Amino acid sequence: MTTWKKYTTRLLFMTHGLAEKGKDLSERLSASTHTHTHTHTAKPFFGIWKGDVKKFFDSVDQEILLKILSFRIKDNTTLNLLKEIIYSFTTVQGQKIGMPIGNLTSQIFANIYLNELDRFVKHELRAKAYVRYGDDFILVENDAEKLKIFRTKTIDFLKNNLKLKINPKSDKIIKPAHGLKFLGVKIWPSGRTLNKRSLSRATQRLNHSNISSYSGLIKRHCNKKYQKYFDWVVLEKLNF
Repeated sequence: MTTWKKYTTRLLFMTHGLAEKGKDLSERLSASTHTHTHTHTAKPFFGIWKGDVKKFFDSVDQEILLKILSFRIKDNTTLNLLKEIIYSFTTVQGQKIGMPIGNLTSQIFANIYLNELDRFVKHELRAKAYVRYGDDFILVENDAEKLKIFRTKTIDFLKNNLKLKINPKSDKIIKPAHGLKFLGVKIWPSGRTLNKRSLSRATQRLNHSNISSYSGLIKRHCNKKYQKYFDWVVLEKLNF
């Protein structure tokens, strides 16, 4: 079982998390293809289930969140303070549902809430590999039928234990050869690259304070040709 770290910001995840784990996933997918080539046996299905939670922040059950928090926090004063913070917002009038998007506490509570999903995948399903960033995640397995079973069990777990639903638009089982699009990066068995939107955003938002971050991002995920182009963009920005 491979479990991967959670990252606090999208840029940090892309520059450090995907640089390490995207490479690891590419190598695993490549190894699967090479095994088929050399042994001349039936090609193993190495599948990836990609999903995200539908309207996560609007759907969090506040009572379930407090129950999860109470497992670790035994101080009543602290729990009462957390209740005030959590109950101060709702997305459905008269119901204890939802968290405000953008609040620092909401980001922390989101990871605590979805840690239950992480534990389920790690200890119950024992999938080959699993990555989650916020409410986006991928689950990897060698066997096609097992992957479908894992998908069904995960959807049931989210519905019954966390009162959450999977977004049908992103609910996809992908073959590695088709490429995996995840958080602005596309990963193949042969490597990875930033998608066009991420590349455009990197050049448009480039300034003196974030040059090192975006340069690291380009270096880790782009080919030599685009790296040279980006170097010229950096020089142009520095000259003004």
